[in-house]
Amino acid sequence: MSLPRFFVPPDAVRHGAATVRGEGLLHMRKVLRLRPGARVLLWDGEGTEHEALIRAYEAGVAAMTVVRSYRPQRESPLAVTLAQAVGKGDKMDWIVEKSTELGVARVAPFFSSHTVPRFAGDKGRRRRERWEKIAAAAAGQCGRIRIPEIHDAVPFDAVLAGDWQCEARMLFWEGSSGRPLVSLREELGSLRSVLVMVGPEGGFSEEEAARAAAHEFHTVGLGRRILRTETAAVAAVCAVQLLWGDLG
Repeated sequence: MSLPRFFVPPDAVRHGAATVRGEGLLHMRKVLRLRPGARVLLWDGEGTEHEALIRAYEAGVAAMTVVRSYRPQRESPLAVTLAQAVGKGDKMDWIVEKSTELGVARVAPFFSSHTVPRFAGDKGRRRRERWEKIAAAAAGQCGRIRIPEIHDAVPFDAVLAGDWQCEARMLFWEGSSGRPLVSLREELGSLRSVLVMVGPEGGFSEEEAARAAAHEFHTVGLGRRILRTETAAVAAVCAVQLLWGDLG
């Protein structure tokens, strides 16, 4: 039986002891009703996991004794940056959750010419904070040891001009000439990092696709059918993880 898992910041673990606060404490004590002596897993979002025992509940914290610490290898060898056009409603919430489960390293939301939702300022900050919480929860649920970085939403051209430090850039576009992704595997060989760009409900315009190509993006398709933006995001991440990462 797997142990209950809780996120703690790195500085909450020191000298063989740890503390759990906030939502983690409430879930531990009120929802799971764990008693002193129960064994749990703590993870710090930076690659380390700690097996610990609940020593006591005191002064608004769970005081823990760390039994052992280790750095499990659960992250994909392929660092995937998902540049995703912001969708309507809660679609972006779902995309952040599922792409986190699939192992992306970063999610970079953007606005394109066919993007309907637009926001900035405080609204944009609140959206990013919401997506950060979703990513953290999804990472904890699926056993990841790192939380994907969530960027502020930016215009399409800012993604094109960004220094993503990725070995390859790919634009997934239904208007592609039909070049299969597997042909890129043969052309590019092994990759350690990739930028995957997926459009909104209305897709990319031809002019946007041309601008992406001018910025050294490979335009590829996802088959003959038109996919919803949230389906395309999951399919694109699955495809690159299968060809270059650790899926399958």
